Amino acid sequence: EAVKGMVESFNEILELVNSHVKTKPDRDYAPLTSEQKKELSEDEIKTYEEKAKEGLLFGDSDFRTLSSDLRFIIGGANIQALSEVGITTSSTYSDNGKLVLDESKLRAALENDPESVEKLFTNSDSSENGASNGLATNLKNVMDKYVNTLGAWESKGILIRKAGSESSPTSITENYIYKEIAEINKQISKLQTKLQT
Repeated sequence: EAVKGMVESFNEILELVNSHVKTKPDRDYAPLTSEQKKELSEDEIKTYEEKAKEGLLFGDSDFRTLSSDLRFIIGGANIQALSEVGITTSSTYSDNGKLVLDESKLRAALENDPESVEKLFTNSDSSENGASNGLATNLKNVMDKYVNTLGAWESKGILIRKAGSESSPTSITENYIYKEIAEINKQISKLQTKLQT
C-alpha cells in the first residue's frame, strides 16, 4: 500500500508540474484594476483571478527542468531491477514519465526477497552520477533540489529561492520574486512622484 501511495503521489506531482508548464496564459485576462474590482462580487473576482493566473508558469525553465528530473527518477542500474518487481515508466507519450505499478509482481518480489526490494527504494549510491540510487532516494534528492525549506538561503530548493514558501517563513521575503516586486514598486513610486511634479 505504501508503494502504491508513493506511485500515485508521484504521478500526481508529475501531472501538476507538466500541466503548469504546458498551460498557455489567456491574454484576455489581464490583472484587474481597483476600479474594476469595485464593480465585481467577491466570487466574480475570485473566478476571474483564478483564470488570470492560469499559464503564469507556461514554459518556465525551472518547472521544465523539474519535470525532466522527475521523469528520470528511474534510471541507471535500477531500470531492469525495478521492472522485475513491477515498477516501470509508462510508455504512453502523453503520460510524460508517469510510473506504472504491477502490484502482483511487487507482492511476489516482497515475499521472495524483501531486502532486495527495499534496497531498490532506499539504496544510496555515493558515486557522482548516483546510477544505483534507489527510487525513493532519487525522488528525495529531486524534491530537496527544488523544495528544500531547511538551512541557509543557499541550501534551500530552487523554487523556494525563487518564490518562497509558508513552510520556510524567512523565505517569504527572501526570494527572487519578492525582491523583483519590491524593485518594481520602487520604480512605480518614483514615476508617480515624477508625474505629480
